[in-house]
Parts: sequence; C-alpha cells; structure tokens
Amino acid sequence: MLHLTKPKIAAIWITIVLAGVAAGWHGARRARAHFLADLVDDARRCAAAFDPDSLHALNGTRNDVTGAAYAAVKRRLIRLQAVDRRLRDVRLYRFVPETGRVVLLADSTGPGAQPEAWPGDSDPQAEHSPGLQEVIRTGLPSAEEPRRDDSGTWATGYALIDEVPSAKAGVPLKQIVGLELDAADWSRTLWAAAFPWALSVWVLLGLPFAAWRVVRRQLDQREAIRNLSEAMEQSHSALMIVDLESRIEYVNRGLCRQSGYMRREMLGRNWRDFQAAETPPERLAELTSSVRAGQPWEGELFSRRKDGTLYPVRGVVTPVRKRDGTLACYIAVLDDMTGIKRTEAELREARDLAQAGDRAKGQFLATMSHEVRTPLNGIIGFTNLLLGTALTAEQRDYVETIRTGGEALLALTGDILDFARIESGKLQLEPVACDPCECVEEALDLLATRAAEKNLELLHWAGDDVPTAVLADGSRLRQVLVNLVNNAVKFTLAGEVEVRVRLVAPVANPAPAGPLPAGSPLPPAVGAETCVLEFSVRDTGIGITPEQHDKLFKPFSQVDASNTRKYGGTGLGLAICKNLVQLMGGQISVVSEPGRGSTFSFTISAAVIAPTAPPADLRGLRLALVAPAGPLRRELARLAARWRAPVIEADEPAALQEAQWDTALVVVDEPLACRLAAQSAPARELPPARTLALVPVALSRELRAALHAHFRLLLNKPVHHAALLAQLSGISTAPVLTTPPPTHFGFRVLLVEDNPVNQRLMQRVLVTLGCQATVVDNGRRAIEALARDDAGYDVVLMDLHMPEMDGVTAIDAIRAGKAGLRAQGLWIAALTADVRDSQKARTLTAGANDYLTKPLKLPELEAALRRYRETRQAASK
Repeated sequence: MLHLTKPKIAAIWITIVLAGVAAGWHGARRARAHFLADLVDDARRCAAAFDPDSLHALNGTRNDVTGAAYAAVKRRLIRLQAVDRRLRDVRLYRFVPETGRVVLLADSTGPGAQPEAWPGDSDPQAEHSPGLQEVIRTGLPSAEEPRRDDSGTWATGYALIDEVPSAKAGVPLKQIVGLELDAADWSRTLWAAAFPWALSVWVLLGLPFAAWRVVRRQLDQREAIRNLSEAMEQSHSALMIVDLESRIEYVNRGLCRQSGYMRREMLGRNWRDFQAAETPPERLAELTSSVRAGQPWEGELFSRRKDGTLYPVRGVVTPVRKRDGTLACYIAVLDDMTGIKRTEAELREARDLAQAGDRAKGQFLATMSHEVRTPLNGIIGFTNLLLGTALTAEQRDYVETIRTGGEALLALTGDILDFARIESGKLQLEPVACDPCECVEEALDLLATRAAEKNLELLHWAGDDVPTAVLADGSRLRQVLVNLVNNAVKFTLAGEVEVRVRLVAPVANPAPAGPLPAGSPLPPAVGAETCVLEFSVRDTGIGITPEQHDKLFKPFSQVDASNTRKYGGTGLGLAICKNLVQLMGGQISVVSEPGRGSTFSFTISAAVIAPTAPPADLRGLRLALVAPAGPLRRELARLAARWRAPVIEADEPAALQEAQWDTALVVVDEPLACRLAAQSAPARELPPARTLALVPVALSRELRAALHAHFRLLLNKPVHHAALLAQLSGISTAPVLTTPPPTHFGFRVLLVEDNPVNQRLMQRVLVTLGCQATVVDNGRRAIEALARDDAGYDVVLMDLHMPEMDGVTAIDAIRAGKAGLRAQGLWIAALTADVRDSQKARTLTAGANDYLTKPLKLPELEAALRRYRETRQAASK
C-alpha cells in the first residue's frame, strides 16, 4: 500500500489549498471582468444618449454656463445619474489636440457641490487615467479598476461620443463621456465570487484525500498494534500486565524464559506469588502506593525462579489509564540484573584498585618532586655562582655541563609533574593580565644561550593588531612557547627559529585602553571581550615526514624511538603542550617537510584587557642598520618601517662613511667583536655616542668590556622590540616635526555622546577646531535638540551605543523627519568604537554621511569636517 511521508502529505494539502485559491482567483477574475464589461456597456449606452451636434455648441469655457445648450446638457446628465443610484457623477470631456488638454464640458453635480467643477477646467486626473487615455488613443470604450479617494471607492467607465477633424493633422477632436460608479462593495463582490469556486475545488479534492487518510490511519493503527504485540512477545526483557486486583493478565516469552514458569502457570495468579521474601517490605509498599496513585515506579526487586534460585531484577511499573482518566491496569518491565551486578562488583573492585594506585602515584610524585628539587636547587644555584668566578676554559666547560644537566633534570621533573596533573584533571590555569609579545620574548631569552651555541638566529614578530594585554596564564603560555622553541633549537643545525603572533579572531567589542601592569588580576568589569591569538614557531631544521605526525603529541612517544636516537628526550613536551593549549581554549598543529623545517602553530582564546597601542613614530630619526643580509636584518628593517624611521642598510660599518644618519644599530657577531676589540680606537664611521650594538647573549665578558669603547650600549640578541624602541626614542637627536595649526571651521556641532570623559574630550577637540559644541547624552535628546526652533546646527557627531535610544535608531528618526524638515538634511557623522564592517554598513545605510572610529585623533576629525565643508560648498554652487 502506498505510504506517504509527512512532507508529502503536507505537500498534497498545500496543493489542494493552492488549487482552491487558484479557482477562487479565477472566479474573482470572472467577476471583475463582468463588472468592468457592464461598466463599459453603461458608458457606451450613455454616450449614445447625447447628440454630438448639441455638444459642439459648447465652447468648453465658463461662458457656457449661461447658455441654453449647457443647461440642456446639464439636465440630461442629471437624469442619467438618477437612472442608477450607484452613479456618483456623469461627466463630458473634450480632448483638444491643438493643446493636448482634456477639458470638462459638463458634469451631473448640482450647483454648489464641493469641489465644484466648471466648464473648461482641466481634469488633473486625465494624464494619469489609463481608461481616459485609452479612449483618446484608440476611440474604444474602456473602464478602470476601482480606486479610493476621500469620498469613497469608485470605478470609472469611458466611451467616445464622437470625433471630428481638427487643425492638427491626424489627431481629431474627441468628445467623451465618463461614468463614476460606486464600488464600495468591490472587494466583497470579488470575495463572494471567489469563494464558491474555491469551496468546490476544496470539496472535490479534499474530501477524497481526507477519507483516504482516515482509512490509511486505521490500517496503520492495526499494523502498529500487531507490531507492538510482536515486539512485546519477542522482547528480551520480561513484560507483565497486571489488573487492578493484582492478577496477572499477560506475560511474554521473556518473563517465562527468565523465571522458568510456563505462561499458563502464571496467568490469573497474584504477582506477589513470584516475589522473593528477600525484597524489603517497605519497597513493595512503596511500589503499591505509587502505582495505585497513578505514578510510575522504578527500582530493584528480588524474584525467585521455578527451581527456587534467587535473582535480582530491575523493574519499571507504569499505570495504564483509560480515556476518561481512570486506571485500567499496570504494565511491568523486568530485567534480570544478575550479570550486571556481577560486572558492577568487578568494576568497583577495579576502581578501588585504580584509585589506590592513583593516590600512591600522586604521593610518590609529590615526594619525588620535593626530594629531587631540593638538591637540584643547590646544584644549579652554586653552579651559577661558580660560573661567576675566575675559571680556566676546561673548568668552565665542566661547570657548564653540570648546569646544563641540572636544568635538564629540573625540566624533566616539571614535565612529569605537569603530565601527572593533566592526567588526573588537577591542572588549573591561573589567568592574569599579560602581554603576549613579552611572553614570546621571555621564552626566547631562556633559549638564547643554547641558540647562540649553535649559531642560530632567534627571531620574533607580532602583528599590528595583537592586543597589548590579555587575560591568560602567562606562565603556562611561556611553558608552551619554551617547549616548542626548545624543540626547534634542538632539531635545527643551521639557520633560524622564528616565533610569530597574530590575531585570528577580532575583538567583538574592544575593551577601553588603560594602564594595567602585566601580572595584575583582571578587573571585575572586564571579561566579555575575547580574541583568538595564533602563535607559530618556525624552524629550518630536519623536518618531519607526514607519517610521523601522529606520534608527535602522544605521551612518551617520539619520531625516532630507537635506543640510539640522536636527540634524546622523554616525549612528554608536545603532549603537555597539546593539553595546555586545549585548556586555554585552542588547538595545536604542525606543518613540516623533511629537510625543510617545521612550523608548529597553536591558538589560545583570551579576554582582551588593553587593545593594540598605536605604533611609534620615529620619522625624525635616520637609522643606519649594519648587519649581514639575512632574516635578522629583514626583521630589524621591518621594525624600523613600522616605526616610520628612514633606514640605511649596510653589510659592513665601512659602508657608512658617506651616509647621513643619526643612530646606527650594528649586529656584532663574535668575529666582528674580536676585530673591534683589537682596535685601539673606535672606527671613524661609527661614533660611539650614536651607535648601538646587538650582540650574542653568550659573548664573553672580556669581549663585552672591549666593545663598550666602541658602542654607546650593548643589547643582547634576541632583542626585545619595546626595549629597542625605548633606546632609539631616547637618543633621537633629530628636530621634532611640526604640524600646521588646525583649521578654524566655525561650525555649530551637536555632539551625541553618553560617556562623560568622551564628552569633555570631544568638546575640547571641537573648540580647538573653532567649532561651537552642544552635548546631549542619547539619541532621544538629540532629536529634541534638533527639533527646537532655534536649532542651527551644521554637523551632528553621533555615538552609536547609548541608553534610551541608540545612534542608528536616532539617525533613522532624523532622516524620517522626526526632528524637523531642516534636520533631515543635516550632515551626520557616526563616532564610535565599533569598528566592525557590518556595523559601518548598517550605519551608512541608516543615513549617516561619515563613519569615524574611536580613539579619534584630531587630524581625523579635521579631515571629516573638511569633507563636510567641501560637500556643502559644492552643493551651493
């Protein structure tokens, strides 16, 4: 039998409804056609009632009113209107081809009618009347759809009375009669005509389908009952139906199999006969009281099989009600719990053993952490002290080996403890305010010595839009970075290791900028604005094959797991990194190719505390950059470009002899340091007072002491960008660039801003630009201010997020004329901290002329006012 799904049934009903609607539409169209045809016939008969010669006696001017011909025509028009009480007016028109005008000859209204029409008047509706224009163009009678005016709803029919040649060749003079018929019941007539058609279709199509649905539903119900019966009989669970007297009415094969009784041995008996005495009496009482009250009951019971053995069951007893709400019977579902109880006992035993093992492991790790870190602290501390004394080269090598081994053991202990905390779920993040760029630089500082020993360059770069402070666990973030950079240094024989930070997801609503030291707790008011930052660590090392990627983030697993592996390690570092990154709301991934290096990337989600600071401006400083061509020089040149400092690049100091510069930054490797140390005096091309050196962190004290005679300051690699900026800003000797004074505009400005601090700031800025500012704190008050008679504002600066009425709503209202006609065309500039493209598009669509974003600089506001002034001047020309 055909089975229809619910979407198909719905589609059929929709089709039936639409077919009825289509039939009703057809009926309405027929009624409309009959109505308009009757109106055309009436107009044609009315036209036949006039003698064309009598009409030619009319001049079509007001002078006709005193003539006998006009009076006769007027009487006939009034009689024609009286024929049908639905007629509102009967009019005679004359189309004059020489002028192209349609003038009124006479109408059926009595004297003093309002509005009163006179012969010779031009009909203002003539040009827009399709029926009248049709008669003028073709000479055929026509009728117009009903239209509504102040006096009601009317339909109009037109017919040509006669036409005669005119002075204009090819266009005859035409005299036309027009009937205006009352059409107040037009809609009712169309609905009355449409309904029988629609009802007929609905009855003819809907009743058979409804009858088919009823029959189909009955068949489905029978099939469902049959399937339900088979399902109950074949169910693995034991099913039993008990009447209100506790007698068994039905049992399935599952209950017979579970209890060992035959079906006939159980039917008609009380269900309590099969309950074991071990079931607590209060549980049976609870079961009985619940089901007799009409509530389902669920719990565990003990039953006894036919052979006398005891077994636990999990039972669900549900009352069954009749349609009138009274109880009919009870149905019980009983599951044998013997196997489940046995499994639960085994699991409890295994859990207890596992918990005991976890407690022992935790205690052992805590004890070992204390016992290992205590001597390591002394070893590492005294090793560092020893390195500060006079040692031979051989002794220094031995001590460095001791320190390296101690630090490796300390790091290994930390990794094991972190992994244990992660496995037990006890590792908690401690979010505080931190600078992502500082975290990167501190991580690189920890690996700087090791990278210098391998002659590797450590580079880093942060995007321009990276926030200066976010809410994150800085120590854990540094731990992930140190692990990844350490691996990059370990597996890179030559080249560089670079760390990059970029903003992946922009801030939804940037938090207000303000001084907040890194490491301070998050203020309670901040926390809803979040961003996603991506950190990537790229190296030029040995690389990893795609087949080995799966091993990277598994604990105690390494790409090279052989006993003779070259690089060593426990295989915990990347596993810990993965878990820490996930705790910080991100993911970690790797892209690598053997022989071409690897790039490890991870993201974190963090609340924004302070947005990106504007870039520094060192346009007055001419910077000379002396470094070998390579990635470090490119990074320093990019920094100078970010700070707008003109750069002169050179490979050697000698290349600066003819160059004009203010400050030089020289990258000094160990060979160059030895060469400079051997010179008795500084080089003429590098005056020490204007020269900074960038040196390896592992450069010896002797060479450092010798270099102080050649450079004003020595900076360790990798250089901190903020520290370098501070040094360059502090020693800049170039003159300060001056800017021209701001323009004096003389505008009256309405400032709509709810923040008191921003109000005071913008008032001062507008005064600086020679503007007079009035301040209101929401959109509703802005509309009230603009609607006052004395309002003479030139510009409106509109904030978008305000109480009572927001900026977009206020702009909509102003453009709609709610603040007066003069305010409709005012220049409105949005001034907001919302930098989303969608918000900008929405604001401009509402009617804003300009869109300015906070924090707003004076030149930006000056440029916006200048745009307004240019637009106003262009419009006045």
